[in-house]
Amino acid sequence: MSSTSPRIFLPDLRELEKSLPVPIPDRVRILSELEFDLEELWGRLLAQGLEEEEAKARALEALAPDPGTIRQLGWLHAPIYRRVTLNMRDDRLRIVERSALAAATGGILLLQTLTLLRADLLRNPSPFLFPVLGLGALLVACVLAKVFELWIKGDHRNARGGLGLILGLSGIVLGVAFGGTLVDLVRLAGILERAPEMAGRVIPLWMVRESTLLSVAILLALFGGLVWFVLTQWLTLVASARQEVLGLGRDSGN
Repeated sequence: MSSTSPRIFLPDLRELEKSLPVPIPDRVRILSELEFDLEELWGRLLAQGLEEEEAKARALEALAPDPGTIRQLGWLHAPIYRRVTLNMRDDRLRIVERSALAAATGGILLLQTLTLLRADLLRNPSPFLFPVLGLGALLVACVLAKVFELWIKGDHRNARGGLGLILGLSGIVLGVAFGGTLVDLVRLAGILERAPEMAGRVIPLWMVRESTLLSVAILLALFGGLVWFVLTQWLTLVASARQEVLGLGRDSGN
C-alpha cells in the first residue's frame, strides 16, 4: 500500500478479514496485497475520468473475492494438519490430540528420568526433584501444545492463550526447587546438630543432590522463559502487522 494513499478500502478490508478462514500472517499478506491491487486499479480508473465512488465500486467488483474465492483461499492456505484431519469428527479429533499430548508428557518425563539415571544423579535424589521433573514435563507439554496450535494446526483464535501458563509454570519450577533446597538445608542442619561427625560424609552428598535439583529446575525455567519470550514477540509482530494493514489502534485484539 502507498504511504500517501487515503486508504479508502479499509472498511471493505475489515469486513473481508472477518470471513477469511486463514491464519493471521496469511490473512495480513492477502489483505495487504489486495489493498495494493485495489488502490492501483482505483487510481487507473480515476485517471480515466471516473468519479471516486464509481471507481471504487468497479475496483471492488473486479478484485474483491466472492464467497467461493474465499473458500478456495481458506483451503489453499490451510495447514497440512487441517487438510489431513478434515474428515475427522471434532470430538474424535480432540480425543486424538489430547491423547497425543498425554503421551508426549509421559515421554518427556521418562526421558528426563533416564537422562538423570545415566548420569547417576538419582542414587540419592532430593525428594523435591520428582515434583520438579513432573512440573517440567507439564511445562514442555504446554510448550508443545502451544507450538502445535499456532504453527501446525494454524489456529489463532486464542493466540495468546496459554502463554501465562507457560511463564507461570517456569516460575513454579524454580520456586519448588529453591524451596526444596531450603527445606533440605534445614534438614541437613538438624542432622549435623545431632551428629556433627557426619559432616564430611553428608555435606558432599547434599551438595551433589541440591546441585542436581537446582540445575534441572534452572534449565527448565530458562527453557520456559525463552519460549514464552519468543512466542510473545512473534505474536506481537503478527498483531502489529494486522493492526497496520487494517488501520486499527494498538488496543485492538487478535
